[in-house]
This record gives sequence, C-alpha cells and structure tokens, in this order.
Amino acid sequence: MKITMKDIAKEAGVSVATVSHVINGTKRISEEKEKRIWETIKKYNYVPDARAKQLRLQKTKTAALVVSSLPDSYVTGFVNAVGMRARELGYHLLFVNTNENLEHEKETIHLLSSHMVDGIILSPSQSDISYLQTYIDQHLPIVLVNRYDPKITNIPRVVADDFQAGYDATIHLLQHGHKHIGVIYGVPNVSTTNQRIEGYKTALQEHGVPFNEHYLEMGYATVEGGYNAVKTLLNRHQEITALFVLNDAMTIGALKGIHSLLLKCPDDIALIGFGDFEAASVTDPPITNIYLPPDTIGRTAFDILINRINNPNYCKSVSLPTSLIIRKSCGC
Repeated sequence: MKITMKDIAKEAGVSVATVSHVINGTKRISEEKEKRIWETIKKYNYVPDARAKQLRLQKTKTAALVVSSLPDSYVTGFVNAVGMRARELGYHLLFVNTNENLEHEKETIHLLSSHMVDGIILSPSQSDISYLQTYIDQHLPIVLVNRYDPKITNIPRVVADDFQAGYDATIHLLQHGHKHIGVIYGVPNVSTTNQRIEGYKTALQEHGVPFNEHYLEMGYATVEGGYNAVKTLLNRHQEITALFVLNDAMTIGALKGIHSLLLKCPDDIALIGFGDFEAASVTDPPITNIYLPPDTIGRTAFDILINRINNPNYCKSVSLPTSLIIRKSCGC
C-alpha cells in the first residue's frame, strides 16, 4: 500500500499541514515535532509525489551532484566538469559530499527529491543501491557515475572500464617480469574496486600466476592510508616486487611508504597508480598511471541526465576507456 502524507501525519501525531510545512520548509515547526515527522518519513521511506507536481510546473533548472567522497584529483576534475556543463546548459548545480556514509546519502537523496530538483547525478557510497527504486518509480531522473549496482538496470550510468584498467596495469607489470604484485584499494565491495581487482586477477590467470588474496590491502582512499598500507603489505610479504594502487591520494602515500622502508622505486618496488594527478610527472620517480578522463565522464553524465529529464524512458549507459600513461615508476 502506498504511504501518503496523511499516513505520516497520523503516525507522527500532527496535522497534514504540519507535515507539508516540514517537508517544504515553509513554516517554522518545533524541533521535537520536526524530528518526529522526519523519523516517520524515514521509517516508511516516504517520498512526496513531487514528480506529479512538476508535470504541472516549469522545471526548476536545478540539478544535484552527490558524490561519495573527494579523495583525489580525478573526482575533483569530474565535479568541475559537471559544474561547467551545467552552467553551459543554463542549470544551477547543488553539490553534496556524503563522505562514504550510506545513511547520509539516503537522507540527501530523500531531501533532494522532496525539494524539486530536476534530476540527480549520484556517485553512490555502496554497490547496493536498491533503495533508489522508490525514486525511479516516482520518475525522479537519476544518473549513476563511477560506481553502480549490476543488479539495477533501469538507471543510466557513466563509468570507466575499470576491468580493463586493472587488466592493463597488471599486464604491464607482468611484462616487466613481476609475479608478486600487491594491490592497494580504497573502498571495499564497490563496483570500481571489484572490477579493477577482477581485471588484475584475470591478467594473473592468463600468465599462470596464482592469485593471492593476502596481496590486497585497504588504503582508505587517503595519502595516510596508502602510506600505512604499503608498510603493512611490504613488511608482511617481502616477496612483493610491484604495487598497483587504485587512486592517486593513496599513490602519493604509497611512494612515501616505499621510501620510508629505504626501498627504491622502481628498482626494488615498481609502482602503477590510478587517476594521473597533476604532480605525477614531477615526483621522484615520475609515476606511471592509469588515466581516467574526468572531463569526459562529467560532461557525459550531465548530458545523459538532461536526456533523462526530457525523456523518462531514456536509459543510455556509457563505459569510457582508460589509458596507461607510462613514466618511470614501473621500470620503463
């Protein structure tokens, strides 16, 4: 049974008008009542029928960009690209960083859906995004970027070919003779991490190198996390001769960690990073990187969102190729 505003009001012990004021921010309500109303809304995952209203009203020309974190230059570049494309098309852009917090993400999407943005670009904090189905049923245009849930097929997405990226980086290290290759990843159980590691595993298998799950170490997508992950991994597995690091903040930390262990890169430890941050060409040594095109991904995502806004049945997904930028950290 569909939950209505009247149902929310009844359970929260307030009038329908009070619920409406809280949702739309049109009148000051006591903190205690407001908290009770939001708790009831959250309990039933209630979404006001804003989409029906919008059919009778002009579009707001406002879109939202919700990202899971701002860990590196790739995400920053992507955010800037979305903002530029929005301005070119006459849209205002609301920006929210959920800091890898699923509850914050859910609350943000709920709030945005209630306040009549025309559509949302979302980089989700987790792979399981089944909660979004409620909003899709309400005809809220959503486009996924970077991460996605393979079980959800009715939401368009713009992603990099993460499997191929992981495969290409690993093949390059294997061609240099490395058989003990460690991987430092930022966030577990998300599509980007999973696909890059699947590419890594496939490359190992093709070259007859057994996969060792103990060669995987989490670096929390930060410089400090990359630094600590390298020290942990290399102290535990001294046979490792190469590292594949899955974002640029961790890559900076990884290089620092290699140096702190009095090891030389690439002589002792070869290194391939991910994202190709601006300083990668001037580090010592310059870092070989997988490059993702943040500008292309950002602009493509916004264009798909506009198409989705104008045509609710539009559901085009795009997978963009990455490239390997070879410098000296891999031993070339």
